[in-house]
Amino acid sequence: MKVEFHGEARLENLGSVREFVAGACRQAGADSSFCFDLKSAVDEACTNIILHGYREREPGSLDVCFEEDAERMVVTITDRGRSFAPGEIPAPDLSSPWRERAAGGLGWHLIRKMVDEVEYQADGEKGNRLILVKRRNSGGRL
Repeated sequence: MKVEFHGEARLENLGSVREFVAGACRQAGADSSFCFDLKSAVDEACTNIILHGYREREPGSLDVCFEEDAERMVVTITDRGRSFAPGEIPAPDLSSPWRERAAGGLGWHLIRKMVDEVEYQADGEKGNRLILVKRRNSGGRL
């Protein structure tokens, strides 16, 4: 199965993206815990794209493609915002009391905990592509 969502990179469209991923997961036969993880990872990624990739720019496209097979579900998010290097994002401080921590910085940590594989490709012509893979046999919970 392969289904696609096309929209503008706006915060008010995040609900539609979440509904799209949740519906695709259910249609693919995933349980609610699996769907929650994948939907949450996609929501966090799209929020980052909207807030950071398109910051100080007009909102552009945000395309989400959901594909599944017997072993995994793959969500590919394509945008035309600023590119970045996920590997350079520092690990969050999880050892200090929460009141002493800087705000933010947990998004990529959560994404990596909720899915099994993360791949990022920056392409000036085709756009940025974030590929999130969750294997059917994985729990992937925190």
